[in-house]
Amino acid sequence: KGHEDLKQDERVMQLFGLINGWLAEHEASLQGDLSITRFAVVPLSSNSGLIEWVPRCDTLHQLIKLYRKSRHVELSVEYQLMKSMCAKCEELSILQKVEVFRHALRNTSGADLQRVLWLQSRSSEVWLSRRTAYCRSLAVMSMVGYILGLGDRHPSNLMIARESGQVVHIDFGDCFEITAFREHYPERIP
Repeated sequence: KGHEDLKQDERVMQLFGLINGWLAEHEASLQGDLSITRFAVVPLSSNSGLIEWVPRCDTLHQLIKLYRKSRHVELSVEYQLMKSMCAKCEELSILQKVEVFRHALRNTSGADLQRVLWLQSRSSEVWLSRRTAYCRSLAVMSMVGYILGLGDRHPSNLMIARESGQVVHIDFGDCFEITAFREHYPERIP
């Protein structure tokens, strides 16, 4: 990866290793198969490095894009609904933005990911296992992400493992609540 300092990503992976160690020490965590998917990050300089390819995973963006294309649904349907309510949403107050966002949610099904997980499962047992892994990994990363002040979470930075359904986070350049102080679209996880 170029034009980015990966030292922070490397440290986050080290932290995930510690957390996985702590989770492995507790019987309840082991029974729940709680862990964070890790991958190698090797900074080479202050603006480049190597990141291990995470095999057999797809980004949420890829999954939803393919699903909507197969159903002849516009990829940006929520955005179009928001734009139909206001031409310049970025100029609205936070409360107004929330109301516009809620309008878009009320007028779309919001079940794309659920349907993708179902359609990609060869049986109901596989679907249940994948859904459970999805929920558990999402819960662990929601807690860890909150503690880290992890930001820049969007559908291209979240992946799902094809076989297990586990959520895999990528790109940890925005940590320690740096995104909470943005002028436009501040973020707070979860």
